[in-house]
Amino acid sequence: MRLLNRCILAALAAGVLAGQPLNAQEAAQPRTHTVKRGDTLWDLAQHYLGDAFLWPEIYRLNRDVVEDPHWIYPGEVLRLPGEGTQAVAEQPAPGAQAPGAPTPAPAAGQAPPSTLPPGGMPATVFTKVVPAEPAGPGTYEVNLVPLEPAPTVRVGEVIAAPYVEREGGPRGFGRILKSGDLPGIAAATERNRFQAYDRVLIAPPVGQIAPEGERYLAYKMGPIIENQGQIVIPTGIVEVTRAARADTAAIAKVVSAFTELSVTDRLIPIDTIGVSTRVRPERVVRGQQTKVRWIYGEPVLPSVQNYVVLGLSSDNGIRMGDEFVIFLPAPKEREEGRVADPEIMISKAQVVRATPYGVTVVVIGQEQPAIKEGMSARVIARMP
Repeated sequence: MRLLNRCILAALAAGVLAGQPLNAQEAAQPRTHTVKRGDTLWDLAQHYLGDAFLWPEIYRLNRDVVEDPHWIYPGEVLRLPGEGTQAVAEQPAPGAQAPGAPTPAPAAGQAPPSTLPPGGMPATVFTKVVPAEPAGPGTYEVNLVPLEPAPTVRVGEVIAAPYVEREGGPRGFGRILKSGDLPGIAAATERNRFQAYDRVLIAPPVGQIAPEGERYLAYKMGPIIENQGQIVIPTGIVEVTRAARADTAAIAKVVSAFTELSVTDRLIPIDTIGVSTRVRPERVVRGQQTKVRWIYGEPVLPSVQNYVVLGLSSDNGIRMGDEFVIFLPAPKEREEGRVADPEIMISKAQVVRATPYGVTVVVIGQEQPAIKEGMSARVIARMP
């Protein structure tokens, strides 16, 4: 009798457990993930879905956050596939790199390196997968959806790019006034430098109501380029969390920091006009020539993702998306009896800002790590 009771209890326990997830950790699996430095969609798929080749499932759920699956940034909150979302990804040939293995997330405020896998962007993403009629274990139907072409220029590169303005910079700017956080321990001096997630008090740009959710670009003024204008250097983005009331300042939080923000930084509305275009530039021959006037950050060896200011402007017909080559010209004279040196390509660059005062390009290709002020640059492709 006692043995029978034990059998009945065991059967009941098995029936209860049959309806429960086999993996308790999987049942408590979080539905979102906040990106940290070094994360990739590949690693997140391996961690949460148990198969790195299912990374397109995470990308599909977060296309409003992730512009390109090869680039994810610290601080982004990604949704994870829920119950019933199963997928099988196509396996690559032995020894081949996975078509969608994305680039690790860079440090906050740091532009990622341009390192796409062989073949460039993957041609498809995997949508929700439904098990097929019983035809053996592991049999699935996969719906393939073509990816839209990527924008010609990346919005992050445009917003963070320094550019040339009139001397004194934009008019009617707002300001960061002071810290909006109360220190837990009394500080000897008032805090005047800020990073991502800090709260600040702001005075919005002239004529701006600054409603909750409104975002502004914080910037500082850079050097003056003779006969051209003054450099505006973006430092980050702030978002209003409480609108200004009567004579009180608005409260905002730093949502992105390209470099350290300070109380001397100014605020202007964010300008992303033209960023969404997917039209590609067309090749030209004997394009306009100019000179390199300034290199952001004064790096010892400027390379890919560095910003460079050129001597042309939007008045010369230069537009966002145009492409330049920076080069060392062939010498005009040569020694008698010697073969002349050829023109040497240094870098390829794309226009991310064009104002009436100057053009900013981001380096997208490198032949020689030798970009210097005064070097020659020539248009090689123009937007139609």
